[in-house]
Amino acid sequence: MSTSFFPKLLITMLKIKIATTVIFLLCSRYSFSQDYYEYYEGVNKAKLSLIEDSLEKGVKHYFETFEKFDFVFARDCFNALEVASKIGNFDKIDCFFRRCLIQGIEFSFLEQKSILTDFKNTSAWPEILLVKDSLRSIYENNVNWEIRDEINTIFAKDQAIRDLTDKNRFNIFRIRKLNKQFEEVDRKLVLRMIQITKEYGFPGEKLIGLDTDSMHQKMNHRNLTAGMPIVVFIHHYSQPNKSHNSLLIDEVKKGNISNEHYATISDFQYTYGKEKDRDELCYSLMFIPELDSEIIDDNRSKINLLSISRTSELQRKKLITFKYYLY
Repeated sequence: MSTSFFPKLLITMLKIKIATTVIFLLCSRYSFSQDYYEYYEGVNKAKLSLIEDSLEKGVKHYFETFEKFDFVFARDCFNALEVASKIGNFDKIDCFFRRCLIQGIEFSFLEQKSILTDFKNTSAWPEILLVKDSLRSIYENNVNWEIRDEINTIFAKDQAIRDLTDKNRFNIFRIRKLNKQFEEVDRKLVLRMIQITKEYGFPGEKLIGLDTDSMHQKMNHRNLTAGMPIVVFIHHYSQPNKSHNSLLIDEVKKGNISNEHYATISDFQYTYGKEKDRDELCYSLMFIPELDSEIIDDNRSKINLLSISRTSELQRKKLITFKYYLY
């Protein structure tokens, strides 16, 4: 082996590290106090552009929004990648692909997508292969794994009592006791998550990263989200319970919980909660609420969600993949 091999290897590794850092900084300008209502507004501009069939403008809005924030939601990253791929903008595909990896989307999930067929034939693809592990490490270093493990345990407890209750739903001798046990378990689990929120921020994907198949048999990496805490909250609010909206709405502004996830929790609370805790904070037609659509759309606008009609228009376009359920 040539004696010059090791210096060349070190230079190559250094170039990869520098390139990774530069790309990350280009796609993200750090700020210690970021208002995520600005983020949601930027993503909305991208989506509205898609409704108007202006895909180039949509890509521009996605890029400019991501450039301003150190954390962006994985689903939005993937949507941006989808749009850039549809118009063959390889520069933006490259940036969005790298940002997807930084936000925790698995390389194997992205690699198999047919939308990347042309991009994989460019000179940029071998460079992606060189830096993919370094980009993944950025994600892993940003996740609070201690809290992640605790949330996994919380979700497992929620699912265990839920499954037991469901299994015995026709057992008149056990179901009442199990329902009460289910409510008590989730009350304690939500209380713990409120404590976590006050200390670390809401345990959404910004704090705990994305759910994966290995974390629970009901989870799927294709969801591209942190749905475990949301499921526990909506189980908790499937019966009357104390509102935590005042705390959660602050977390929306910080980007610790997405406006969509907050809206889902609030919709369950509005439908099944105590009358005094409802405050007409309903954000969708999921439960056919007795509210005028104007009130619902006004609620949506306050947390920078597109109106119901505009959201429906976007879904009909089928340009981006909407969130999977579980949440």
